[in-house]
Amino acid sequence: IADYNKVLELDPNDAAAYHNRGNAKAGQGNWDAAVADYQTAADLAPDFAFARANYAIALYQTGQTAEAIRTMKNLVRKYPRFADMRAALTAALWVEGNQGEAESNWYAAIGLDSRYKDLDWVAHVRRWSPAMVSALEKFLTLK
Repeated sequence: IADYNKVLELDPNDAAAYHNRGNAKAGQGNWDAAVADYQTAADLAPDFAFARANYAIALYQTGQTAEAIRTMKNLVRKYPRFADMRAALTAALWVEGNQGEAESNWYAAIGLDSRYKDLDWVAHVRRWSPAMVSALEKFLTLK
């Protein structure tokens, strides 16, 4: 985190540094701080889809479910082949009780990237938040 802070001292408009610092904060479980960094990264670089995606996932972790789902839907609308957000949207919609829309997004997500069937990959490689992984697990186990 100190390295990203140094980069941001030199260039306070470096979206990648905010995004990477958000990843580091998320890795430490500091989700509120991660939300702020992801939002700043996305605001500085509006087409930085993964900054906005990580923002949505961090929002979900902090209990801001409605805003997380709204952000996910906007990303899927703008980038229909964005498997990560289709899978995340699937999980969030399933937990909210919207099974039909969840399943529709799931078929699109899996058609684009089958790794989202693997919870270990989602948790440890893609590094979704614990709440998002739990939501996907509920979908995959039909709970």
